[in-house]
Amino acid sequence: MPNPERIGSQVGNPAVSTTYVPIRTPYAAIDGVLRQSGGGSSRCVVIQTHPRRDSVQNLTAWPMEALPALGVDTFSFNNRFANSAAGIDVSTSWEPLALDVAAAVGEMRSRGYERVVLYGTSAGGPLMAFYQAVATHGNATFDPSRALSGYGGYVDPSGSELRLPPADGIVMQNATSGPASSFLMRLDASIVQEDEAIRDPALDMFAAANGFDAESGTGEYTTEFLGAYYEAQSRRMNRLVATARARLARMRTSGEPYLDDAFMVIPGVRALPAFVDLRLNHTTREAWPSTAGSRRIVESHRPAVPNAVTDNRRRMPGTTVHTLTSFLSYRAILSDPLRYNPSAARAAESGVLDWSSNTSTTRHVSTVDVPLLVTIGTRDIEVHLPVGEMIHAASKSHDKCLVVVDDADHGMRGPGDGDPGTDAVRKVHREAVAAWVIDRFAA
Repeated sequence: MPNPERIGSQVGNPAVSTTYVPIRTPYAAIDGVLRQSGGGSSRCVVIQTHPRRDSVQNLTAWPMEALPALGVDTFSFNNRFANSAAGIDVSTSWEPLALDVAAAVGEMRSRGYERVVLYGTSAGGPLMAFYQAVATHGNATFDPSRALSGYGGYVDPSGSELRLPPADGIVMQNATSGPASSFLMRLDASIVQEDEAIRDPALDMFAAANGFDAESGTGEYTTEFLGAYYEAQSRRMNRLVATARARLARMRTSGEPYLDDAFMVIPGVRALPAFVDLRLNHTTREAWPSTAGSRRIVESHRPAVPNAVTDNRRRMPGTTVHTLTSFLSYRAILSDPLRYNPSAARAAESGVLDWSSNTSTTRHVSTVDVPLLVTIGTRDIEVHLPVGEMIHAASKSHDKCLVVVDDADHGMRGPGDGDPGTDAVRKVHREAVAAWVIDRFAA
């Protein structure tokens, strides 16, 4: 547990400067906001971005605006996919994002920062783990014969390997297991025919016969139903992967009907039983330190996800659009249908074949040894407690810490979603993060 006393006199420092920073390199064009604590003499900076998020969300993301008052400089920046078809995946690809992070790290080094800490929220967590793995191991990180994207690595104009500058630490706030594995978790297993979204009623998690109560928006599913559902989720993702690869192969052979890529519409992408059956993912496997000061088996306090969001037969949030290449890069991952378990707290028990996707958080944290802080909120409806445990367990770092933030939701807000400046839960969280960073990199 980070010790807030390490912040010392830095707490409450109002002298924070804000600078707009455009960055142009041969490989990336990004822009961001550098926030510096009083005096501008910090040795350390925390940098943050998020795949697919719009500019306002990226540049004001929690807690980048709050940390400088505690003595920690921050740099929030847009990536190349910010503001492109906001809210829909479309052409977002995973591997190019590392070049944007490299541009930010390089810029901060050039400004004199001796230590750079990567900060990833939600899908930003796997991005930062991926970046550090590539910065550490270079193109040896990639295996284009196994990973579905087929990505081979980064090269400069001469054809030589392009090495990316490594960071010194990673903070993950409610990080996902990866955009692809999270997508698999949420796939509606009842869909057996994609074009018309035809469902198998026996696998419909929104059917009363299978344990769903439409009036309360909650469900209680049997072990037998869950076993069949998870197997069907795995098989559906494997079918989507096979379809995308086959369509690309035909395209590259015949050039018909398009020369290089095509769209694919995927219905039913917000159907995780744990969204409504709150008995699932309810506790951690082990005891963990918390911001309440106790070490204990942690219980989830999350509410059920509103049915208007989860019942993907009625609303647009239940459908996503990709190109074939974007899907294989960003959302596709293979799994073993007979072993797949989205509630696993260990990667080896999940049944997910993490070598098939470059987005896997556990795959990458298992190959790097920089200090790692994982924070998870007990009210998070998107990322549940076992995911935080899985990331921490997989990490190779000799200096790793998992801290439970009591009463925090996905954005680390407390109950009632109060003002960010006065929210008590956010205050506790930002002080814990600042203490961890200062203790290791800025003291």
